[in-house]
Amino acid sequence: MQSNQEKLVAHFLEQLNLNNTSVPEEISAKLMAKQSEIVSIEDVIAYINTLGEELNIKQNVAELIEKVEDETSILIHKLKFITASDRPKVLVLDRIDPQEINQSAFLQESIKIAGGIPTTIAHEADKIIIIDSDESVFTQIPVLLNDQAIAQSKAIELDQLFIMTKPNFASIPGYEYLTELESLAEIFQPKYFVYGHEGKEWLQFQLK
Repeated sequence: MQSNQEKLVAHFLEQLNLNNTSVPEEISAKLMAKQSEIVSIEDVIAYINTLGEELNIKQNVAELIEKVEDETSILIHKLKFITASDRPKVLVLDRIDPQEINQSAFLQESIKIAGGIPTTIAHEADKIIIIDSDESVFTQIPVLLNDQAIAQSKAIELDQLFIMTKPNFASIPGYEYLTELESLAEIFQPKYFVYGHEGKEWLQFQLK
């Protein structure tokens, strides 16, 4: 089974059409240290740069970095004039029973980039996201609604409960970074973003 580090390296090498490239152990150790630092878009780019430098494929990674920067910039630019009052407060759960709130610095930063405001206070939530690709999550929704703070949130009142069906969503910082940002943007700011990820990476759970 691949480690998260191996998955991340393999993912970027696949994007660079360098699937069969082997990564020496000493380089893998450097990348592992870099991976633990990934929180922001700048960190993702720094990681790709390190990959390029260590494997001597700087020219190859230049196009990939440009793609990540350009597509993220488009997203950020569209959201530039959206005020804080129009950015939903977002509660993310990794598990319903027992309830576990996601507090990943990487995911919180991604939420901000995609037009939301991360929160860990249930009753404040305008939108609630559950990260769970297992179909059994749907049978656990009644348990979630037994939580008074969640049941009284705007998210439940306004039918804003979402399931991230993409396996291991945001569990490997930097992995499928753009797809994850786009999915979040579709959920937070549906008037501005339609990338086609609904039904593939996420879905809205209809409470009413």
